[in-house]
Amino acid sequence: MGDVVLFALAAALAFCAAANGVGFAGGTGEPNDPYQIATVEQLLSINTTPDLPRKHYVLVASLDMSGRMFTDSLFWSLHGSLDGNGYTIRNLRIEGEGMSSLIDHIWDGAEVRNLGLVNVQIIGGSFAGALARTNSGRVVNCYSTGAVISTMGPAAGGLVGGNWGTITDCYSTATVIAGGAGGLVGQNLGRISRCYATGEVTGGHWVGGLAGSNHGEITESYSLATVAGELMFVGGLVGYNAGKISACYAGATVVGQDRFVGGLAGDNSGSVSSCYATGSVTGVDFVGGLVGESSDKISACYAVATVVADGRYVGALVGSLGPGKKAEDIVTSSYFLDPNDGGGPDNEIGLPLTKAEMLRQASFVGFDFWGTVDDGAADAWYMPKTAYPVLAWQVGATGLEPVPDISGLSLADAVEVLEAAGFVAGEVRYDFHRTILAGYVIHADPYWIAAPGAVIDLVVSIEGEYDWADNPGDGTAAHPYQIATAGQLESLGDHPELWTRQFVLTADIDLVGRTYPTALIAPDADRSKSGFQGPSFNGTLDGQGHAIDNLTIHHVDTRYDFVGLFGMIGASGRVENLKLMDADVEGGSGSSSSVGLLAGTNAGTVEDCSASGVVRGGKGDGLVGANTGALIDCRSDVTRI
Repeated sequence: MGDVVLFALAAALAFCAAANGVGFAGGTGEPNDPYQIATVEQLLSINTTPDLPRKHYVLVASLDMSGRMFTDSLFWSLHGSLDGNGYTIRNLRIEGEGMSSLIDHIWDGAEVRNLGLVNVQIIGGSFAGALARTNSGRVVNCYSTGAVISTMGPAAGGLVGGNWGTITDCYSTATVIAGGAGGLVGQNLGRISRCYATGEVTGGHWVGGLAGSNHGEITESYSLATVAGELMFVGGLVGYNAGKISACYAGATVVGQDRFVGGLAGDNSGSVSSCYATGSVTGVDFVGGLVGESSDKISACYAVATVVADGRYVGALVGSLGPGKKAEDIVTSSYFLDPNDGGGPDNEIGLPLTKAEMLRQASFVGFDFWGTVDDGAADAWYMPKTAYPVLAWQVGATGLEPVPDISGLSLADAVEVLEAAGFVAGEVRYDFHRTILAGYVIHADPYWIAAPGAVIDLVVSIEGEYDWADNPGDGTAAHPYQIATAGQLESLGDHPELWTRQFVLTADIDLVGRTYPTALIAPDADRSKSGFQGPSFNGTLDGQGHAIDNLTIHHVDTRYDFVGLFGMIGASGRVENLKLMDADVEGGSGSSSSVGLLAGTNAGTVEDCSASGVVRGGKGDGLVGANTGALIDCRSDVTRI
């Protein structure tokens, strides 16, 4: 009997070892106890059984792939997570016409972070990339060096071939050669933020220093790449832009042998705001220091790039506008270096400034500068004492410092982190929060950059729920409820019995540190049933000209069909005099999903409202997903992904 038991135990252990590939260095594969990878064999074993790509992994050593040659991606997909833990995978070699990346596809909900891919040599098919062919999940704090070459297909990128998810705090110095090529990403239909590329990028058309094409959003990113394109749509940051580019710059050397060549973007049919281009631009027709041709919005930008072209439609800022477009309708508050001071040709698109004027903040009317109160709260730009404007996030040029992310920390820990970073902890303000425990920090104020040694206030979660009986108003037209904090606005979403009352904003509200899975107010209560389920908002919200910043709605398990600040504004509902700024709202997909920054669906009245940001999924004009009511004097600057 003992021999039988021992045999059964040995068989069970052998089965577990087989199920787990060659066996890992530790861990159980769960999120809080990932499998530990210490050898190349352990890494390769992820692809040995169907369940392993759904597990979670962490590197505990750097891995060297020297002496190995692969013809396909090392693993087909990742549904769980891979944490590089600051280690690297070196000398990855893939040569074939199919899947050519470390990971073929990073799925929605999956994440790769803290990983370096050093000296990759990849020759592959469509959407080749060092880390992933395609990404629908999250890639955070990763980088690549080496070379990526695509022999077929639409695009290749130094890190990711095609992006539908988010890529944050990543970079690539890789050489990229493909029909369509980007220094970091071949095609972007998702969100890229705080990323850069500095390699050599060569292709046919849709060739960009950071991304070959952009149909999503790129923000706080830059390119110092050398970019060469044989055909159309060649740009220092992006070859072709149909999405949103904001707070970015390019100092690239750009050479295009045909049309639509620009220092930042070869062609723009989306929006470009708070961006600039230096470097040099060479092309034939439709050549611009910032954009080769633009048929949509350019605002608060400038260009000082050298521009050389032999053909038609050449400009220091924009080479040409789309058919039927007028400069005053497309380009606002945007400037270029006067030709007499070395700038490109003046084709009357944008405003020329002399070199002396370029050194004065007052010359840049319409720019929002850090440290200046009366030009807006976004603080996108910073004015050095003896240089042209730079973006406020360029801390190396501004002397400012990033404020540590202290969200979710205890008050004592948050103070310690701030002081360790050289800041002074200031006033503690309390507010309500759905998910952060009492006594823990919601966010710092300011929460992204500040002068060294600055006083940083802390907004801390308070115990309990907001009591509307304590509000200065009573919800009537004569005395509407007053909303002054993010917690109060959040509380409104938790009290449907109030959705027929009257409300006013008495201050700007920043929702930083808060992410919602559904509409904040009047969400769809049952995704499984067609049509809107649940009470709609039939009250009145008067923003009084105030703004709601950083509304963030991302799905967790379910993608809802009525998504926005409001899921549904009912027939008796009214929203007026309100601005939504820098919102990021995700809903369902397809023609039945109504997704907008302000409302999924409006059946009431929306007047004098505006919205800017990103909408992911669904249908609509960006402000609202569907409208059967009245939209009066409303505006939107929205990128739909």
